[in-house]
Amino acid sequence: MAYSSCRNDLGHSTRGYCVLNLYHWEWADLLILKRSLIMETSIRKERHKQFLIESYPHLWQLENAIEAVLNKGSEELQISVLGKVSEDCASEDSQVLKSRKALKEYWKESLGEASDFGLFCNPEFGTLFIAGALVSQFLHDLDGKPLGEMSSGPYGVLRGLGISKEAANNYIKALKESYYLLLLRGYIPELKKIALLLRRPENKA
Repeated sequence: MAYSSCRNDLGHSTRGYCVLNLYHWEWADLLILKRSLIMETSIRKERHKQFLIESYPHLWQLENAIEAVLNKGSEELQISVLGKVSEDCASEDSQVLKSRKALKEYWKESLGEASDFGLFCNPEFGTLFIAGALVSQFLHDLDGKPLGEMSSGPYGVLRGLGISKEAANNYIKALKESYYLLLLRGYIPELKKIALLLRRPENKA
């Protein structure tokens, strides 16, 4: 670095001033870089898909929510529904099998013909159903048994989706109380808009 060229108008050396000035610009550049990285991280985060989960005590409330999502959501938004069929864990029971067929047809009509559907028994909940994009996660085979059928399976799946411990525990409690869980996967900007939409009084009533 040519400090000798750093002189004032009188010809006196201003080396110290030049070094200080250089540091000033270096720190300014670092601050700009830091802000750029923060913005870049924020943008990347917004382009990373996450989950929004809403719970509903009644089927008609869930239906209203799904209708609102299908009308306002993009094609990239993935929809799943998790709910309880019965308190008992009897997947081969004739009544449950009948319900399974009806539920499968119902959710294909509600979410689209291409949507998946699955039924599984969990000792903590009874017989549960999963419809939509997350069927493979709940029915994932783990040592010869679907993940959803394990005691802490549903909780584990929710945690695996990135849901916090507190939120996952709240959703599990709601599921045990026979609430329906609407699980939406999409990009953050859209999920924020959908969350506001679903929490409007007309969509909750």
